[in-house]
Amino acid sequence: REGAQVGPTPGFGCFCTDSPAWGNDSTVGHEKEVNPVLRLARDEFVRHTLAGLGAYPAYYAHMGALNTAGPAPVDLRPPTIADPAELARRLADGEWVVDLRHRKAYLDSHLTGTVSLGLDGPMATWLGWMAPHDAPITLLGEDRAQVAQAQRELVRIGVDHVVAAATGEPGDLADAAQLAGLPSASFADLAAELSGRRVADLPPAQVVLDVRLGTEWAASHVRGAVHVPLPELDARLAEVPDGAVWVHCGSGYRATAAASLLARAGRTVVVIDDMFDDAADAGVPLTPTS
Repeated sequence: REGAQVGPTPGFGCFCTDSPAWGNDSTVGHEKEVNPVLRLARDEFVRHTLAGLGAYPAYYAHMGALNTAGPAPVDLRPPTIADPAELARRLADGEWVVDLRHRKAYLDSHLTGTVSLGLDGPMATWLGWMAPHDAPITLLGEDRAQVAQAQRELVRIGVDHVVAAATGEPGDLADAAQLAGLPSASFADLAAELSGRRVADLPPAQVVLDVRLGTEWAASHVRGAVHVPLPELDARLAEVPDGAVWVHCGSGYRATAAASLLARAGRTVVVIDDMFDDAADAGVPLTPTS
């Protein structure tokens, strides 16, 4: 029946769709007029769909096999507790030691070499995308509840190789010499830097790095910025030009994760902990969609 109601499916914001949905409900008749799956021949539909797909998380490559094989028994027992000596060893070996606290706490103080992926954001998506498959992962949380929450989120995407954990403040987990902080700035500060007005107490903005995804960059970006999406940054660090890096994303979450990777590689970095939607009003020169 042409008037039969059709409910919603995954839409904008879901990695498995190629374009936004156009509403919360529809009818069979309307779908016959506008839905590519009903309008296009098979080969044309395949070309249309694949052309519209953006980047998708790397862990998707493994989920098909996992789903086909069926779920393995889930082990959510607390990981082995790592003492300061073990944490230092894992960090020295270049392992993924992930700080689950809010980024503002991370900016204030953290263990040198850790990666910031707070539980206030999509931690599992970005960690599953960034870390090599089956890489040993150590989780650092404020308490056991944070570690347990992270384990639950990770196991849902097939990441169950959490080898150790630790809880407490950074000063409880390492000597003072192993602790660091990262400076933060606003887009108003970046606007001042780009116009030649130095911002006191911050390294000069010699490189502006945008770590958003390609679709976000294409829509609008800071004029003269370098673009390396966050999931690719660890493998492409050598492409980031020399000098102090001011890094931004859409809100500050991914920028802090990127800054932690840059700092781990010995780079001088400033986190723009601000909303990109406010950049133009702050006076930052943008390149709009062409």
